[in-house]
Amino acid sequence: MLQRNAGFRFGGPVTPVVKKLMIFNAAVFILQQVGGLVSPGYLESFFGLSHGGLAYRFMIWQPFTYMFLHGGWLHIFFNLIALWMFAGEVENIMGEKRFIRFYILSGIGAGIFISIMNYYTFSMHGTSPVTIGASGAIYAILLAYGITWPNREVLLYFVFPVKIKYLLIGFGLMEFFGTLSSVSGPGGGISHIGHLGGLISGFLIFRRMRQGSASVGAGKPSFLDEIERKRRLKKKQEEINIRIKAKKIIDASLEKIARNGMSSLTPDEKKELEWARRHFYPTENDTMH
Repeated sequence: MLQRNAGFRFGGPVTPVVKKLMIFNAAVFILQQVGGLVSPGYLESFFGLSHGGLAYRFMIWQPFTYMFLHGGWLHIFFNLIALWMFAGEVENIMGEKRFIRFYILSGIGAGIFISIMNYYTFSMHGTSPVTIGASGAIYAILLAYGITWPNREVLLYFVFPVKIKYLLIGFGLMEFFGTLSSVSGPGGGISHIGHLGGLISGFLIFRRMRQGSASVGAGKPSFLDEIERKRRLKKKQEEINIRIKAKKIIDASLEKIARNGMSSLTPDEKKELEWARRHFYPTENDTMH
């Protein structure tokens, strides 16, 4: 549930790629249900992501295919709802080709994080869980949405209004600490590392896309842009303050020299004057401190 200045709006635009992703995920899930009647768990073990499948059976497609399978009706329902609510507008600012690349690469990036965690848990605990679901890619979309429109509001649990940037921070912390708890044993059926990996992968990929194209995320500055703008303004203000201080030192020193001569300056005053000269009239060889 989104809230804008014009009021509340439920859902987002069903753009071409989002529509295809929703249909494809739903079709694969139906295939899972039918396949489960014939050979329970076969599709999940073959296309889901596991340490045994990737490391010992060399199923190198798993970091890609795992994101199109789901573990139950609620699992796919909430992922499709998230796609519907957030992905359409992200696709609109990226374009179809960039968006599908962002979605796939973020999902694969999350899969790499999952694979690293799977290797660790197998080495330490001898377990080899199978991970399935689009949540890593969904979290990446949520992050891209939050970076682009940080001050939009969502209704958490369809009740509590919260700005998307705070929701992202909350999700990030929750998945970070969830990942830490998963290190000591099984994660309770939730792939916290997959969610965290999706956030990290999505951030890196979206940042790269923004650097490569002015059209991606163009318009109102994101909160990351705002932080960078404030940092630059602070740095500029510090430079101005230093130049003001340097000018005062130079004026006071010149006034003293005019009255009493150069020899009237103490060693400390000469050092101070040199510092002021370097910061008010810097040359190419001067190092600013």
